[in-house]
Amino acid sequence: MTKIPVGKTIAYAYGFTFGNFLTVLGLSWFPLAIMAGATIVTFPAYISGITAMATAGDIGAFTTGAGMMFLVFIAAFGCFVMMYVAIARQALGLRTGPAFFYFSLDAAFWALFLAYLLTLAILFGSMIAATVVGGLLAVILGPVAAITLLIVVPAAMYVLVRLVFLQAPLAVAEGRKVVGRSWALSKGNFWRIFGILAAIFIPLIIVQVILQVTLFSSLYLRPLAPDASPEEIAAYFTQMMTQITALLPLMLAVGVVVNTAFVSMVTSASVFAYRSLVPAPEGTAAEFA
Repeated sequence: MTKIPVGKTIAYAYGFTFGNFLTVLGLSWFPLAIMAGATIVTFPAYISGITAMATAGDIGAFTTGAGMMFLVFIAAFGCFVMMYVAIARQALGLRTGPAFFYFSLDAAFWALFLAYLLTLAILFGSMIAATVVGGLLAVILGPVAAITLLIVVPAAMYVLVRLVFLQAPLAVAEGRKVVGRSWALSKGNFWRIFGILAAIFIPLIIVQVILQVTLFSSLYLRPLAPDASPEEIAAYFTQMMTQITALLPLMLAVGVVVNTAFVSMVTSASVFAYRSLVPAPEGTAAEFA
């Protein structure tokens, strides 16, 4: 059974990302701009809906705003898939040279998009089944059944890691049976993949927390009193929108850099792992050795 080299994979992820950052930025900026534009357009309606519900009990306005934000979520999902495909293709060596713009809904995009949807369906289906079983056990065993959470949560993480990690390079390099192949190839490598992801996620989370604290420390919002009037609630949300709007340019610039780094490191790590498990037909390239 082939093992993914943890240290080399982590080193490649960081080396590829920061050694080719302008290229991965060129591949990422337009999908990120789509997400940012959609958020800028819809977020005020969402806040207005929350304000209308809190001050006048208008559920309809909130539902409209929430529906628009759900559409933004779908668009963001598609844009992230596009970025994963673009960067996987670059890391696999299927495209070379600098990049200044990327937008494509090609076969690899749809293969990865559908693979992610299938993965979500598998996870949600498993969680629903676990909830039903947990409910039945709660009736039979009482509080002891709470131990099922100690089984379900780690099991869900195990399944998610094994199903998802290799999907981007599989969608680009093979384009079929992405979910099944990811599960099969990751056999015996869960803890190695977990360690690789931890080495990527933990530093990024620390950086993101520092950036968020730095950015939002300039906001001043007096907490709402429990008995606040509708006018005070409306004024609170108006003040919040005004202050957030003033921060938007800086927030967007930071978001582009952080999201580009995140997607590139995760994708390039998965590409290196994939190539360590499935060498290219003409032999593994030097950067994957």
